[in-house]
Amino acid sequence: MRIANEPASESAPGTHRPEERPLYEPPRLRTAEEGARPTAWLEFFFDLVFVVAVDQLARRLEHSVTGHGTLVYFALYAPVWWAWVGFVLYTDRFGTDDISDRLLTLVQIGAVLVIAATALHATSDRAVAFALAYGAFRLVLAIRYAMAAHYVREVRKECARQSSGFAFAGVLWLASAAVPAPWRFWMWGLGFAIDLLTPFASPRMHHIVPPDPDHIEERFGTFINISLGEGFVGLVESMRDQPWSGAVLATAGLSLLVGFSIWWGFFDSLDQAPIAEVGERHRTGPYKIWIFAHLPLAAGVAATGIAVGNLTHEAHAGELEDSLRWLVCAMVALCYAAHAIVHIAYAKAGAGRRAWIIGARKMLTIAAALLLGAAGAGLSAVSVAGVLACAAGVQVLWNIWDRARAGEGADPGPGLAGARPST
Repeated sequence: MRIANEPASESAPGTHRPEERPLYEPPRLRTAEEGARPTAWLEFFFDLVFVVAVDQLARRLEHSVTGHGTLVYFALYAPVWWAWVGFVLYTDRFGTDDISDRLLTLVQIGAVLVIAATALHATSDRAVAFALAYGAFRLVLAIRYAMAAHYVREVRKECARQSSGFAFAGVLWLASAAVPAPWRFWMWGLGFAIDLLTPFASPRMHHIVPPDPDHIEERFGTFINISLGEGFVGLVESMRDQPWSGAVLATAGLSLLVGFSIWWGFFDSLDQAPIAEVGERHRTGPYKIWIFAHLPLAAGVAATGIAVGNLTHEAHAGELEDSLRWLVCAMVALCYAAHAIVHIAYAKAGAGRRAWIIGARKMLTIAAALLLGAAGAGLSAVSVAGVLACAAGVQVLWNIWDRARAGEGADPGPGLAGARPST
């Protein structure tokens, strides 16, 4: 990761600010001539706090899992993840890391902490606090775009549209606090729909302010990395709270292999080509596919962390509950489905047949995980973890084989995902 830990120049809004830079810098357009856009320490701090909220949402799936509970988890995760995306895209476009940026980020961090504290009961006795916190977070983003509309003439109309849309959605979330269920949740759905569609009302924004490939790749990669690491908290807690045995250690070790395989499958082929397409060719299709593929991936990663913790917690049982087996199998399948979607973005950004083949290979792991969920009744936790580790590990072995062939000078085939190497 390229953290901005050097004294920042006028063109690199890092967190170590030289005295010649003013304390207050209004939003401004960043240009390619200014060089790379480093990740500021404040952005990294924000991600660490945000993943706490993600972890608390995933805790809804701990030990007791139902189909309804899983759907509620995804319904809550989607707007929370989209809130993080909104912060990332704004800072990539207009962030200056000045005092206003930092203070507004502080307010958003406070809102995220409330979201985290209410996540377990967001649809029951703490729904009001959850709605107020989320609405406040979105209103701060609306304020940021309103400031950009005032100061950046080139995108005034686009920023004004985004500010209006985010403000309207934020007000809906705030107003829902005064409305009883189930109407409250319908208002949440409407607010999220407006939030989701607002950026599409400003298609010229990407052309005027194209995303920085290095910065966006780092930000999304960092979020997945932290989410994967945070996911193992549940595994550690399960190991901590029960006597260790061969079954416990074997289940934990196999769960680690599953998580590592998910990491490998995403990061070993991570490519910024879909992002670069926006600035180089004004094509946003691959970029949007790449962005939205991170929603199922991030949600699946967080839930997988809880699911493998459940496996380890039940390692001594002779038979794993159907609901816990289905959860871990479905979440592993979801992560690999997201991998496949990412490779569709790579294929459309220039990787072509190679990326299509890699995406198709992911289907084998997806099918194995879903088959295990459907036909694995009566299996123990360690058996389920073992089958999933094998199904996920085969993707790693495939990747290693491809790279070994490439190193020997043979045609690497589909071993490399994108058209451009990641930096």
